[in-house]
Amino acid sequence: MLLTLLGREGFRNGMDLYFSYHDGQAVTCDDFVGCMAEANGADLDLFMRWYSQAGTPHLKAEGVYDAASRSYTLTLSQHTSPTAGQPEKLPLHIPVAVGLIGPDGADLPLQLEGEARPGDTTRVLNLREASRSWCFTGIDAEPVPSILRGFSAPVILDIAEDNARLAFRMAHDADPFNRWDASQRFMERVVLALAADAAAGRPMEVPQAFGHAFRALLVSETLDPAFVAETLALPSETYLLERMQPADPAPLRAALIHLTRELGQAMQADFLARYLDLEVEGDYRYHPLDAGKRALRNLCLRYLAAWGGPTAIDLAGKQFEHAGNMTERYGALVALVQSDAPRRIDALAAFHERYKDDALVLDKWFQLQAGAWRWSDSAPATLDQVRELMANPAFSLSNPNKVYSLLGTYFKANAAEFHRPDGAGYAFWAEQVVALDKSNPQVASRMARALEGWRKFTPEIQARIRLALEKVAAAQGLSPDVTEIIGKALA
Repeated sequence: MLLTLLGREGFRNGMDLYFSYHDGQAVTCDDFVGCMAEANGADLDLFMRWYSQAGTPHLKAEGVYDAASRSYTLTLSQHTSPTAGQPEKLPLHIPVAVGLIGPDGADLPLQLEGEARPGDTTRVLNLREASRSWCFTGIDAEPVPSILRGFSAPVILDIAEDNARLAFRMAHDADPFNRWDASQRFMERVVLALAADAAAGRPMEVPQAFGHAFRALLVSETLDPAFVAETLALPSETYLLERMQPADPAPLRAALIHLTRELGQAMQADFLARYLDLEVEGDYRYHPLDAGKRALRNLCLRYLAAWGGPTAIDLAGKQFEHAGNMTERYGALVALVQSDAPRRIDALAAFHERYKDDALVLDKWFQLQAGAWRWSDSAPATLDQVRELMANPAFSLSNPNKVYSLLGTYFKANAAEFHRPDGAGYAFWAEQVVALDKSNPQVASRMARALEGWRKFTPEIQARIRLALEKVAAAQGLSPDVTEIIGKALA
């Protein structure tokens, strides 16, 4: 009989979903799960705890290799932190897809202790207890575990991995999700370490292992170009700031610029070769393979332009001038803006002239410039450019989309320029929030939220932000929307 989900009628033990048969007879979710369990010969009670218990579980993975017995023992443990009304959490049923990677980078056939022969290279281990161990046999050398392949369970993975192991998985893991995850974890670690060096006045040095793993992904001819483009893109600055303790935008920006330039210079030949190989010929069409090639091609161009060699700037200029579609034209413009090349000024002007009557495209044009990095001390301050762009006929404080694309991007997505040491960014923020509040309190409150997480920054930055918050709080006739945001921030 077919079942139709009617909707949520309330909660019992955290969940009470109601279903009905096609003849209208109602059954509860518990009844439905009971039927499923009986039909499949499975105990689904632990599974139901995903709905009755709050919080995201932590999964800890630890492995030990025994060369004498040629075995690898993997121990998985789970823990969910207490929440209001639930001080103690019971174990969940967590399916953990696991693979073991050999020293040559190939997945190993998996054979658990007691099994007659090896099986597939990925095995789902069902963790139903607080902790359990599995012993894999027939392992000739210490493997590298690949845990939670395909993101098999929505948990937070706790696993100790040094740079060498992250680099190895980044270069060889056969599971796309885990390979991407290893890349992002390694990038985060490298950038934050470089930022710490910059803050302490130490020389910034990119780990050699990271460069080798990065190149292995870049030059691979078997991986989907779209996947490579996504994997080799650095984590966002906003995300990295959340990971810094305390957050300090200036050294983080210095680290990102240094890493981008180092990669662009060290692998210029590889970036150039991939850029040329990925050219999509013929008239534009939307096809996933073509879209992936364009994405990776634009990424290569950005790294080359960040390095700043004349060949890279010439490539970006030619792509901008001869592009047959928006993806290529805008990608080239991004690369030019992400450089010190004077050619970026002409490209920005030409882009504006071409699309000055297209409001949505101009939103991207404003956004690109508001989020631009300063690649040298001689470059104009982004705040000066933002003020200048506010005088553009296409911009209006009464147009929310224009405010979000220009002011919103500057306040929320260009941390190093917004959090200037002289406090000018905060003064500008206070000025614009008060001005917007007079005509559109809702938009003003969204801009005000740019500083609601100000206590995560260094004490010096906090002191400057507090002055700006207090200035807005003291403004006459402030709307309830903005008053609430500022009041909560200062509380």
